[in-house]
Amino acid sequence: MSENNQIHEALSRFRLPAYHEIPDVGLYLDQVAKYMNSFMDDFPEMTVTPSMISNYAKQKLIARVNKKRYTRDQIAMLLMIALTKTVISIDHVRMLIDDVQRTGIATKDVYDRFRTLLHQILSSFSGPQLSVNMETDTELEHMTRNVIITIAHKMYLERYFESQTEKDPAE
Repeated sequence: MSENNQIHEALSRFRLPAYHEIPDVGLYLDQVAKYMNSFMDDFPEMTVTPSMISNYAKQKLIARVNKKRYTRDQIAMLLMIALTKTVISIDHVRMLIDDVQRTGIATKDVYDRFRTLLHQILSSFSGPQLSVNMETDTELEHMTRNVIITIAHKMYLERYFESQTEKDPAE
């Protein structure tokens, strides 16, 4: 399999769960980390540890955890944070979360849009380029789209650079 095919295959395999697929039974910290990391097999640089998740909760990046159990909304937010923090600082992640929360849009809707756009952009690496209508976007939507595009590009670049380091120097 060619290097480019391996990269595109890793990108096409990446799937975040649909919002309704995220468990809402109240997972414990270690379960949340294991669940989240199950989607990052091809992207180990995006995995999280229980202590990272705990820090996000302590920093109030997600709603307060009730009896050490994480809800569907919290897990959805944690998935978005885990991906976003790979391309912007945690302070900027907080600013983004604050801006989104001020809009009053439900976590489900924010997550669904994030997931859909990320999947579209990832698929654009092996298909026709994604077209977006920037004229109808609000400033927040435009900025959020750019963050998601950056995440997708970082995922692509990580696989590219990994494939370069795995090449035989004699080639």
